Amino acid sequence: MKRLALSTLLATTLGLALAGCGDKAEKPPAAQPSAAQPSTAQSSAGSAYPKTDDGAKALLEALRTGKDPALVQRLKPTTEDYKAVFVGAAAAKAEQFYTTKLWNGDEIKVAGKPEQTELKVFKATSEEIRAWGPKVSAEFPGGYQQLGAHLKPGLTLYRWKYTEPGDDTGLAFEGLVNVNGHWVWMPKAWQALGS
Repeated sequence: MKRLALSTLLATTLGLALAGCGDKAEKPPAAQPSAAQPSTAQSSAGSAYPKTDDGAKALLEALRTGKDPALVQRLKPTTEDYKAVFVGAAAAKAEQFYTTKLWNGDEIKVAGKPEQTELKVFKATSEEIRAWGPKVSAEFPGGYQQLGAHLKPGLTLYRWKYTEPGDDTGLAFEGLVNVNGHWVWMPKAWQALGS
């Protein structure tokens, strides 16, 4: 008896589901993403700037001009992003540091000066940072040497400078990384973990 009742229920449910799939069924309107949602902003930044060296360079060039002030805010990491970058308790420690020191509502400027039209980009994987070879030590601040042990494997971190043409000095930044399908910025992370 139970088997017959269950079969009847399944047949009725399947029949109703198939009836709703006919040609005359109206499609529900597509959901419109809200610009105010952080995940939407981050995913749009991820698609505009792919997880490639060229994507990183395009993002850094867009930051250099300062034409999109909201672009910096779209680099704000989420809790899941901290967990994707740092090992164990270092993730929560970094999130606490950045929430109070960087992403605290103050204006953040990453733009270069108008005369600083050149972009110089350096990169290293988390494994290269952990090994701390000559190339990495020449291109990254010394604080990264302590940071290496706290980074998850498989990451590529970027350091960059905005300089005047032909000059090697300028405004220097670091800590750009792509995780969870979008770019995030965590500068001077060794300070976050040392606090």
